[in-house]
Amino acid sequence: MTQCSIIVTCASLRELSETEAAILSRSELRRADEFKASRRRRQYLSARALLRNTLQQFTGGSAASHALTTEDKGKPVCAGGPAVSIAHSGNLVVCAAADRGDIGVDIEVPGRRRNVSGIAENYFAADEVEWLATQPEDRFYMLWVLKEAWLKAKGTGIAGGLDRLRCIVTPPGIEARISDEPPPALSLHTIDDALVGVATTATPRTAVTINRWDSLSGPFDQSGDTRLIATTYLPDQRA
Repeated sequence: MTQCSIIVTCASLRELSETEAAILSRSELRRADEFKASRRRRQYLSARALLRNTLQQFTGGSAASHALTTEDKGKPVCAGGPAVSIAHSGNLVVCAAADRGDIGVDIEVPGRRRNVSGIAENYFAADEVEWLATQPEDRFYMLWVLKEAWLKAKGTGIAGGLDRLRCIVTPPGIEARISDEPPPALSLHTIDDALVGVATTATPRTAVTINRWDSLSGPFDQSGDTRLIATTYLPDQRA
């Protein structure tokens, strides 16, 4: 079967220029004005601008031409276009687009002050909690971004149950199990100091490309510190 083509894009959180803001719809600008916190407003605007530029690169249609809506649980939808997902953490915003199946992306910057063992005990499966107790703290964040990405692909958000997808990350592999359905294709990446999880329902194989966007320096490019950590498809399974 043909690979599912996935592009993940990232950008730094900042104020948009007039040119960048011009590609957004009136409804997006109105939604941004509803945020009282200036940082939350920048996150929303940056994510929407990045998403529209990602769609332009992915489809060839102009950034402003795509009709974007949002489902009840917050999942973005591109009418008549590819599946899309957005996330932000710290100073980074990420978007993902896929030509088949559903797509979810999540990003986390490890090192925030969190009671990771307590969160894991409350929201993860028992075997994951037991495994995490023997692992470095960054393994918690690896599981978190993979689970969040999967729930975003499903369109349910955290209400869908972080413990339904069970993951064990042993780079370069990811073991993923779901009791009542086939497991998704997962991949785990780094962008600078952040961990990025990507989940898709498309099978059997997935190609992920990560690009950066900075309107000040030109089009998307693959420069910078990005790396694949682990995937559900090990190298000897891709031949």
